[in-house]
Amino acid sequence: MLLARSNEAHVWVFAGGQTAQDGAGNWSVHSKENLPEEIRMAKWDAVVVHKMRHPTPKWLLTIPDGPFILWASWGEDYFRVFPALSKGIYLPKSRLLLGVLCKYSVSILSLIQFLRRTLLPASWNVTPRDTELQAMRKADAIANLFGEDFIAKPYLPQVPKHLYSSFYNAVPDPIPNVQASRDPQGPILLGSSASTSGNHLDFIWDHRTSLVQSGRKLQVILAYGSKRYARAIRALASVALGDNVECLMQKLPLEEYYLFLAASPVVVHNQIRNQNTGNVVLSFLLGHRVLLRSDGLTHRFFSGLGFIIGDACSEELDFSPLDEAGRQHNRALALREFSDAKIMSRHDRFLQDVERSHP
Repeated sequence: MLLARSNEAHVWVFAGGQTAQDGAGNWSVHSKENLPEEIRMAKWDAVVVHKMRHPTPKWLLTIPDGPFILWASWGEDYFRVFPALSKGIYLPKSRLLLGVLCKYSVSILSLIQFLRRTLLPASWNVTPRDTELQAMRKADAIANLFGEDFIAKPYLPQVPKHLYSSFYNAVPDPIPNVQASRDPQGPILLGSSASTSGNHLDFIWDHRTSLVQSGRKLQVILAYGSKRYARAIRALASVALGDNVECLMQKLPLEEYYLFLAASPVVVHNQIRNQNTGNVVLSFLLGHRVLLRSDGLTHRFFSGLGFIIGDACSEELDFSPLDEAGRQHNRALALREFSDAKIMSRHDRFLQDVERSHP
């Protein structure tokens, strides 16, 4: 979109395994190396940071002052930087599983940080989180899911002047021409990745009896994310549901993936933090009944826009296919709220602010 709207020079930098430049002038930079001099010292009008996580903050701090800095926040960056945001995103069974797997734990991270500050010399206390907080101070703007109501705003070391709604265009191009199943006994889809904050185990274990009695298959998408977590969920799901569960462990070609999704009339996202936005929008386009947790941020976002969604927190869950009126409503709303025109209007506001900062 940026290239289509401008003739200016743009460069993309990716954290890669080795430092290299492609023929178009874009770079892949090893995470342990600094930015090449020609990028670091160039007089950019703006720098867009996709995710404020290592190694990007280190790179951002090496760029001379001057460019308009936009932090196009993704979600994982601020949830893991600010423990206060993360304390409520893991349900009990998932938290226990993550402890057994020695995966990320907010409480353990806080303890480690306390011990480091208490026991180690000050010169040893510089961590990736310290660098991230320092880099956040350089941001002139943040683009995020909730716009002015950015959920991390109370914890930021400095609130920037501009808070934009997300530039993320969740409508794929081309739009899939398949439609979700209308079979009332079709498989139930859970999640879209092996994200540790997906709370897969809590959903599977809490609803195992009704799922087995229904005779319907549960399909769990675990092809993207933590492999160790994915293997654990597959094993525990098999214990809980036996032959009534199928776990997708390998990535599929896009068209095959759409067909896999469309085989289900209903999809459940059991996360509390905001994530899987694109997958939820894809389900609206396909015509799924979508269940999101009413105590979650994604539910708040989509219900505020007017989408028809169910509550994944309910004891009695509605796994029936969505009626035709509901399908058409969600599809039309998705196409309108995530259209190119709407996203580009936000992008134009960003460009105007860049121009004002460089009179």
